[in-house]
Amino acid sequence: MKPESVTSPRRLTQVFAAMLAGVLLAGCSSNPNAIEPNDLPDFDASYKVKRLWKEGVGDGVEDSQLSLRPAVTQQQVFAGDVQGEVYGISRDNGKRQWRVKTEDRIAGGFYAGYGMVLYGTREGMAVALSTETGETLWRTQLSGEVLAIPVSDGSVAVFQTQDGHVTALDADSGEQLWDYETPVPTLTLRGLAQPTIDGGKVYAGFANAKVAALELSTGTPIWEQRIAEATGRSELDRLTDVDNNLIVEGGGVFAATFQGKVAVVDQQNGRPYWDKDMSTAEIISADTGRLFIADDTGVVRSVDMRSGSVLWKQDKLYGRRLTGTAVQGNLVAVGDFEGYLHWLDGDDGSIVARKRHDGDGFAGTPVSYDGVLYVLSYDGKLAAYQLERR
Repeated sequence: MKPESVTSPRRLTQVFAAMLAGVLLAGCSSNPNAIEPNDLPDFDASYKVKRLWKEGVGDGVEDSQLSLRPAVTQQQVFAGDVQGEVYGISRDNGKRQWRVKTEDRIAGGFYAGYGMVLYGTREGMAVALSTETGETLWRTQLSGEVLAIPVSDGSVAVFQTQDGHVTALDADSGEQLWDYETPVPTLTLRGLAQPTIDGGKVYAGFANAKVAALELSTGTPIWEQRIAEATGRSELDRLTDVDNNLIVEGGGVFAATFQGKVAVVDQQNGRPYWDKDMSTAEIISADTGRLFIADDTGVVRSVDMRSGSVLWKQDKLYGRRLTGTAVQGNLVAVGDFEGYLHWLDGDDGSIVARKRHDGDGFAGTPVSYDGVLYVLSYDGKLAAYQLERR
């Protein structure tokens, strides 16, 4: 049985893994609450999908049930596998520029910028490599497992660990500058939201359904706001992690929780504006005043960023265990558990294109950059896709 067929929460902390193993496995065959995936829907294609290149970048995520998202810059794509192979790939032609075998158990995914490739490991190591050669620039031990994609502004590199710490490191040396900690529940999803840097502040989401704003230079908390309340009797029912990403735009911080809400709070003081009942642990995206969200059942929605009103809903991919969303032009791309990429019209949600990338599914949400979609499969196949109108 492949990990994609599990219908209960996709990533659970190791503390409860053994206890829940029977429940998760039951979801593959006899679980009465398991979602039966829709068949591939028919549609009228209005775009042709062109694959620009394809390259192998290691063994993917194997059986880790972790996400491993590539990072894209103007000239390169950086990707790797959970056993520590990291690749620098030419964005133009997919040619390998370098490969390093780090032997790190990489988790979460990669950040690239300012001459650095950043990633974290399951042993709590923060690592920076050179974008030009793959040479190690520095390594710093953190307090716990690093399941979030790091972020940097060129001076400070910010990492988040599973035990509720946000740690800022000097981007040149890896020396710790500050550390912020918040309590986390005993049971959480096995993953973390990527922190966001904006306007001299760090915005971070946590497994306790809170979002916090911290001073980038000192780590001093500016505000902390809970965006969803846990409900239900069991610890499994009360999971409300912020486990995907935060979008900071137009004076608001937009966040989504598993088994909770999609919400926006004021960027300056954390005051809530609106929220909607919705559940997702996948990457959300935004474009021209709209949020695009694939929920845990495989329904994709467009939500107005000012009001929270649902603009459209696409349910033809119900049950197909979707990745998060990526905006490519005026289209919204998602991947499914059978390795198909689907493109939806950003204005009405209709399906306009489809392409099978790889039958084993995806290692993480696709990345859109300058009109091209970069996709990593579960077993380590990296490719670039462009669309043309028919």
